[in-house]
Amino acid sequence: MRFTVPKMWIAIVAGTAAALVAGSGCASNRTDPDAVPSITVPTSTSVAPPAGPAQRTPTGTELKFGESATLPADAFRASGPLALYTVTGIAKGGGVPESITKGGTPYFVYVTVTALSQRPTTAPDTEGVTGSPDGRAPTLTVDAPTGLPQCVSTTPPERMTRGQSYSTCLVSIADSGTDLKHVIYWADTTADKSLDYKSGPVVWSDGTAASATPSGG
Repeated sequence: MRFTVPKMWIAIVAGTAAALVAGSGCASNRTDPDAVPSITVPTSTSVAPPAGPAQRTPTGTELKFGESATLPADAFRASGPLALYTVTGIAKGGGVPESITKGGTPYFVYVTVTALSQRPTTAPDTEGVTGSPDGRAPTLTVDAPTGLPQCVSTTPPERMTRGQSYSTCLVSIADSGTDLKHVIYWADTTADKSLDYKSGPVVWSDGTAASATPSGG
């Protein structure tokens, strides 16, 4: 025996389905304010190399956002070429996939990197630059994933020479309930104590957030 659905039921179901589709369309167009944060810190800056030979920034140095540190262009070649690292700010982010945050809070770290080598050489990297809650402890930091207009990861040219710069954004993951107000250069890739930036990281902040006193330097 064939069962026939009354036409009135069909009309009701069709109307309900249309309303659901329209509602879902509206929902998909709404913007999650947590996913698209408003960034108020500078995302890049113009940097000119200083006159004369570059002097490496000592371990334990504290800087304000927008100031430059002269650091190893490659953290794994600590006694090799130097580069300027200018951190312009750190801001709470959003829209980062859960596969990266794993329940933590993303922060966007903005840094401009300037080559100091007189000859074309491998572009300086950002290894060792990371957000920090206290100016000493590092956090998990990765290149920004694609699709984040407020935090764009820049691929530098293969080789750079003195005065050439690129600005990029990194994503640092804070533990739930933890604020990141500092950015540090944190690296220990040599036995030379004067290059032990793990014990005495270079610290950037807005100048109001107190950082822990480094034991190195």
